[in-house]
Amino acid sequence: MKALVKELPGVTDLEIKEIPTPVCPDNGVLLKVRVVAICGSDIHYYKYTEPMPLPQIMGHEFCGDIVEVGKDVKDWKVGDFVISRVPTYPCGECEACKSGHPESCTARKSAGLQRQGAYAEYIVSFPELLYHVPEGVSERMAACCEPAAVCLHAVKRFHVDPNWTVAVSGVGMIGLLVIQFLRIYGVRNIIAIGMDSDETARLPLAMKYGAVKTINAQHRSSAEQVLEYTNGRGVDLGIDCVGSVPAIEELFKMIAKGGILGAVGVPGTNDIVRVNWNKMVWRSQTIISSFYSAPEDWEELIEYMKSGELAFEDAFTHDLKLEEWEKVFKDSSNPEYVKAVFRPNN
Repeated sequence: MKALVKELPGVTDLEIKEIPTPVCPDNGVLLKVRVVAICGSDIHYYKYTEPMPLPQIMGHEFCGDIVEVGKDVKDWKVGDFVISRVPTYPCGECEACKSGHPESCTARKSAGLQRQGAYAEYIVSFPELLYHVPEGVSERMAACCEPAAVCLHAVKRFHVDPNWTVAVSGVGMIGLLVIQFLRIYGVRNIIAIGMDSDETARLPLAMKYGAVKTINAQHRSSAEQVLEYTNGRGVDLGIDCVGSVPAIEELFKMIAKGGILGAVGVPGTNDIVRVNWNKMVWRSQTIISSFYSAPEDWEELIEYMKSGELAFEDAFTHDLKLEEWEKVFKDSSNPEYVKAVFRPNN
């Protein structure tokens, strides 16, 4: 089968290669990938700002059609169009898995890191990870259930109140999805924070998806602007969707007394965020982090997709063949870029 492979460390080109098609296990299914979306983490791995095992086939946001079913699999058949709850394959044996929290599995393996990802024509998955794609949900949105589930999981962990003022720092796809779920959960006073490069496409989408105020942090402190907007009070919840140390430290400055900093973005492995601990304690502020998602999040977000409450088809700016990978990986800072997908079987 055809696959897009990163073979060497550093900022090295990806290569189209012919590799063996995965064997369908007795307890699994073989999927023909329809659409795989490009995650910001994939671009970091391409640039090798974070190390990973090589050679590697990236891609963990995808949907596809079942083309083979293992002999022990029931309730799924060839031809089913499905979403797979990936990127992590839980072990099913550790304490977290047995207590119903596979997202916290201590031995999980990730597609595109320890297992083959979906930048390929075929990929293996397992019945416990599968969901039917509802009628009316586009292929591209179906492929993005993974980041959507991550964002829904985060908003639920923050226990949002509809009366809160919430700032979302970063308006890439994660920030845009977080804004949508805040709106779905009833929050009406949402501030979206971006930079000059976000003015063309991403900040306008943030307004469309539920923000009532946008702030450009390129030339002036975002905390100063937020404090002005809130008459000095600050926000009840500030959510980092960037993972940039300066952005996180700036976000702390705008959190109100008793407020929460929600951590969704992932800084570099060796990055250190400096917090005025004294001030945080005196102001009774809380830090809540959120990583990955739980099975119930997927079920909930699929219902939002079916109902049309969650809709982001207009966020897709690039629809490409695997051979066109350079259009995104070498141009991800393009201000018109929001979200891209590959169609490996085109």
